[in-house]
Amino acid sequence: MRLPALLLLATFAGACVDSDEKGNDTAAGTDPALDADATVMDVTAELGTIITVVIVRWHTDEPTTGYVEFGPDTTYGLSTPTTEASTDHEVLLLGNPADTDVHFRVVLTEGEESDSTADYSITTGSLPTGIPQFTASGTLTDEWAYTVIPTQGTTPAVTIVNAKGETVWYYLPVVQEGNLMRALLSHDRKSVILGHAGMQGKLELGRLQWISLDGGTVTELSVPGFDHDLVELPDGTICMITVERRTRSDGTPWEADTLLELHPDGTTTEIFNAWEAFEYPESLPSARAANWTHGNGLDYWPAEDAYLFSMKELGSLAKIPRATGEIEWMIDGSLNQFDFGDDELVMLQHQFEMLDNGNLLLFDNGTQERGYSRAVELDIDEEALTAKQVWDYIRDPSVFVVAKGDVHRFANGNTQVVWSAVGEIQMVTPDGTPIWALNAELGQAFTFVQPVSSFYVAD
Repeated sequence: MRLPALLLLATFAGACVDSDEKGNDTAAGTDPALDADATVMDVTAELGTIITVVIVRWHTDEPTTGYVEFGPDTTYGLSTPTTEASTDHEVLLLGNPADTDVHFRVVLTEGEESDSTADYSITTGSLPTGIPQFTASGTLTDEWAYTVIPTQGTTPAVTIVNAKGETVWYYLPVVQEGNLMRALLSHDRKSVILGHAGMQGKLELGRLQWISLDGGTVTELSVPGFDHDLVELPDGTICMITVERRTRSDGTPWEADTLLELHPDGTTTEIFNAWEAFEYPESLPSARAANWTHGNGLDYWPAEDAYLFSMKELGSLAKIPRATGEIEWMIDGSLNQFDFGDDELVMLQHQFEMLDNGNLLLFDNGTQERGYSRAVELDIDEEALTAKQVWDYIRDPSVFVVAKGDVHRFANGNTQVVWSAVGEIQMVTPDGTPIWALNAELGQAFTFVQPVSSFYVAD
């Protein structure tokens, strides 16, 4: 099959239109190489509400499929997913820094054949006031392309940052007496999900938001009791930590956590309830705390279809299969069931993940008395209930992270460590050598972060 020659009628708001082909009318953006079978395309490009996002639309007089190649120059390097067969198409060009020329061309496809337009370009806008600035040092290889970073401090914000420290996506949320705790690029790559927790004592203000990637649509859902963390499953189900308030035997109020799933159809399922899981909560070491569990971290373990749930007041992390909603085991802290031998117990962990080899990687905040935080990997035997430390990393000079903290292990063996309250992310090799760092400006702290390889393909 021979694709027809393309007639491009391009209009750009604030765009610079170029072509490498001689004889092109660069002002009109038309390709003069026409024949009787020419397909007419109206190509437009404009910036989204988020000014690093470019929206490209085109029209053909017969149903076609296609995609857009784009990048900082005519070598492109990035491409969008292929559209479905249609006469009208729209794609988002994502991952562009601010104040940058974005070159692109439309590629039509049919089977193994393709035909592309000439090159065009449009310039992204300037970041709005309030977006935090970052400084990157060192070099990354194949770890990731972007990191989703919610920040707290002088101005709460959500940014997606590339390995150079450049902001390629951003959102300035309205914070209503609470904390921006978590931001995730959604599994379908259509939005960024934000989890807002109310201030302690005002958790009824908890809410979720879905920000479309072009910034034009914001959907919000009130989730009274939401606190600290959420995770999205591959099918789009969101599980979040929520708080349930009850009354002590002496009449004073106290709280404990539940795990609540929000399904794509809008229905909810309570998976776990700490009030039901612990028979005598008033006998626990944390019984006098306002929230005697104080869930501070959540992760999903796909291989086991289970949640890992950290309870700060108990200092313990629990494995909770979705099928039962019951605690299978607890590690660390006052309810630890594992034999650590001569190794040091983890103290007051935040974020964590189960590795492909079955080991547990987590951020160990430690205590003020110990004086430092660390990343640590444990080889755990779920049957024998043993845990052996096989790796750890302590920053040099060491730092004590009083709140938050995050870790992630990549396929090449390197580990991302997020020193949240310090406003620093490091990439370290298996032998503990730092090879890259991202630092926030003074007054900004990170909460939990999400590394992603692409805006278009789910990790």
